[in-house]
Amino acid sequence: WLSPERRRRDGSRKWTRFPEDVLPVWVADGDAAAPPAVRDAVAVAAAAGIYGYADPSPDLLEKVRASLARSYEVDDVPAAWLRWHPGLIPALYHAARLAGPTGAVVCPTPVYPPFLNAARDSSQCVEVDLGHDGGPLDLPALEAALDEAAALAAEGAEVVLLWCNPHNPTGRVWRRDEMAAVASACAARNVILLSDEVWSGLIFDEAATPFTPLGRVAGDDLRWISITSPSKTFNVAGLDLALGVVPDDALRRRYFRAGRDQAEITAAGYAALGAVLDDESDEPGGSCFLTPPRGACETWRRELVELLRANRDRAVSFLESECSDLLTVAAPAESTYLLWIDARKLHRSPGLFLEKKGVYLTDGGAFSARGFVRLNFCCAPETLEEALQRIGAACAE
Repeated sequence: WLSPERRRRDGSRKWTRFPEDVLPVWVADGDAAAPPAVRDAVAVAAAAGIYGYADPSPDLLEKVRASLARSYEVDDVPAAWLRWHPGLIPALYHAARLAGPTGAVVCPTPVYPPFLNAARDSSQCVEVDLGHDGGPLDLPALEAALDEAAALAAEGAEVVLLWCNPHNPTGRVWRRDEMAAVASACAARNVILLSDEVWSGLIFDEAATPFTPLGRVAGDDLRWISITSPSKTFNVAGLDLALGVVPDDALRRRYFRAGRDQAEITAAGYAALGAVLDDESDEPGGSCFLTPPRGACETWRRELVELLRANRDRAVSFLESECSDLLTVAAPAESTYLLWIDARKLHRSPGLFLEKKGVYLTDGGAFSARGFVRLNFCCAPETLEEALQRIGAACAE
């Protein structure tokens, strides 16, 4: 774990946004140093001494295609399907633009705020409350929202569903049958489905809740886009690289045109992904694109998951034993390093209230969930403990 002093010195937004007497456990930025293989690859890219426009190398493209084919359980993923992005958020906006002002974008809530921003900025937004408890899919509610969006959209305009798996902020890992049901519901209505899968490498019990990529359950009748990135699993969000997969030719051309204004991807971002996918084994591996079975970063990833599981369990235990009168752990966090907390009994604006008490959590208002807060537990245990103690003191007060 990097120290708060080191993170402030390096200009971390997480650690410099607030005064030093406020402990930040908010934005989804971890305090773990990136894997050695990633740091080495980025250092090589930096040492090149020229920082012009970059494209993925043929070697990286082969690694990407092989890892996607393993993840999707298919023989091949053509390079033509790929669309590189400088992060997830541009991809959300490009997908929402496919609907445009006369179409509609469906956003299950609560959800990562850029989903709602992209929908509202680009189209007509239809929200559907899928609950705060990280529980099973409410398929009738989702289907009703898709139908509402179709009725709202002008004739000939598109409807887009922005999906998140694993889910931010509840940590729900959608089951295979749930992902298949979402895909089927969209296909039946000719809805474009985008699945954000950037958290897929941080699942706490891969045997009980295995990740199911959209590409594994999507039928030929579905128009779909899948977005993945090493950003969260390997703590490289600042390198600004995400990867879109768009199999449908006509959709892909429109999606490309919608994103002509996006920024460039840096050589360092490509280098980091190459290090993550560096694997010489022929083993089948799991369903996550980011976890080749003998990858150069796989040992590091597994160790991080163990540390995060311990932090999650400590946070849940503390909140349940010390703060249960005012705070409730809303969802069990099957994945991610984010804990979704019901703070409606604490204060009408719990994020602001807790900030004044010396600890900053992300307020749920931007997630369309006023009264909730999101805690980031990707930090040193002593940092988490201090944050919990401050939360506990605020509740006691």
